[in-house]
Amino acid sequence: MPTRVHVPSDRRGPRTFPPEMAGTARVVELDSERLRNNPWGDPTRRRVVVYTPPSGKTDGIPLLLHLTGFMGAGWIELPPRTAVGETLIQTLDRMIRSGDCPEVVLVAPDALTALGGSQYVNSSATGPYADYVAKEILPWARREFGTGPTGVLGQSSGGFGALHLACEFPGLFDAVGSSAGDAAFEYCYLPDFPRAFRELRRAGGAEAFLARFFEGPPALRGPTEPFAATINTLAMAACYSPRPDEPGAFDLPFDPETGAVDPEVWRRWLAFDPVRRVATEEGRAAFRRPRLLQVTGSETDEWFLDVGARMFAKEAALGHVPVVHEEFAGGHFDRTPRFEALFRRMATTLARSPSEPRSGAGA
Repeated sequence: MPTRVHVPSDRRGPRTFPPEMAGTARVVELDSERLRNNPWGDPTRRRVVVYTPPSGKTDGIPLLLHLTGFMGAGWIELPPRTAVGETLIQTLDRMIRSGDCPEVVLVAPDALTALGGSQYVNSSATGPYADYVAKEILPWARREFGTGPTGVLGQSSGGFGALHLACEFPGLFDAVGSSAGDAAFEYCYLPDFPRAFRELRRAGGAEAFLARFFEGPPALRGPTEPFAATINTLAMAACYSPRPDEPGAFDLPFDPETGAVDPEVWRRWLAFDPVRRVATEEGRAAFRRPRLLQVTGSETDEWFLDVGARMFAKEAALGHVPVVHEEFAGGHFDRTPRFEALFRRMATTLARSPSEPRSGAGA
């Protein structure tokens, strides 16, 4: 006898056929002076996504600078035509529409590089992406929309970027939020090194591997897939261990013949690790400046970034740096609960802050 199935349509939530947004999302194309003549010749004309709230008001309301993860850019968060699921812009719009979050303006830049991402750092290999975001995109957004207090938040590499920019430009942001941001580098990066070592050996070296990548990139199938691990490792090396005397070039973090970690190069990587930075006096002073510092993770994160968030929060507490730490069920890509928590707390904190922009590089 056939088994009948009745679809429980009454149980559908707001992420099944998401309604039309109450706010507005659009793309603005900007020519970047900061990225002009970057070493790899990556595009200088970039698409910046802007979300404005349902009221249409932007003057004096909070500004959220959203940094996407590795291989991502702001435009991937534009609402898709899909039956199930929502982008982060749709998540924010839903929360504002329901009254769960105050109105904000959200700006999401494009900081992609030829290898997939910039980590939002200034590097002689990739270009000055920290300056691009803090000294070009942020001042443009403030002028264009007349916004008030500013927060920076991001996902994965973008979460790292938010913490990095808070350190590099102390006092620039009123709130800082990290969703599964790269931290505790020995857990999130070191496991990829043996996979990358083997792939580079098979390819005949890093340059041969990259030539193959540029000629026909394969599908990247997950965190333990060797090709993805190798691209990620090379991209991180371009950000963390560039060669200032050779623009565009960088040092591998391991010996290409044996796979042994290069201690000098690894030391350069660790100088960027948020866990290490918050353990320094300079880092603690910078992280005390925002009115809110919030880090989140998911308890089965494939890159162990839940561990990084816990280690960061513990080091922050030891240094008397106020931090909100939250952990959720799920893995790295189960980001909606993390962003609901970040949007809610960050927007509420910023809405209660003075409207004058903070001092700093982007003011």
